[in-house]
Amino acid sequence: MASIINLLRHRWKHFRFQPRAALARYHLAMIDFTTGLGNSAWLLYGLTRSLKPATCVEIGSATGCSACHIGLAQRENVAGRLFAIDPHTATDWNDPGSVDTLALLQHNLRRCGVDRYVDVVCATSEQEERDWTRPIDLIFIDGDHSYDGVKHDGNLFSRHLAPFGVAVFHDTTWELHAAARTDIGVPRFLDELRRAGHP
Repeated sequence: MASIINLLRHRWKHFRFQPRAALARYHLAMIDFTTGLGNSAWLLYGLTRSLKPATCVEIGSATGCSACHIGLAQRENVAGRLFAIDPHTATDWNDPGSVDTLALLQHNLRRCGVDRYVDVVCATSEQEERDWTRPIDLIFIDGDHSYDGVKHDGNLFSRHLAPFGVAVFHDTTWELHAAARTDIGVPRFLDELRRAGHP
């Protein structure tokens, strides 16, 4: 009898979120994030839904495309927390018009109804890592795309990955784009990780 009651509670918990989830997805579809992430943000959503990570980290938030997708998955999981790390200042790697985006990120998180699942951290990855103590189940690295920058971010947080934690990098196939920048270092860093035996 107790198992049936628990099953009904579980189903009710998910059922009552369905109308709100549909509205959140509508808002998500209507926001112009002006990002190179595009529809691949749904991969982050899918990973988060299936892995059900307790702690997620993203390096590079800008206007919140990835944060909203991860946050929506956490909301539908009814669990998890995302730490969205970005200094929200001008860098060589900002998307067009994505400078000083803190207020816009916060607005987009509220609009999608996921702000309860996302801690906005206005800092550099190096500043945030100094006091970091949590094991990370899922990390999305989308900050400085130079070789030194992505290697720095990867090395900073890799020691905090949980035993079965997953690291995702953006722009790993940048060299395949027609208008490729020559200073992208993400593919090179990932090749080094593969050669070192990382899956």
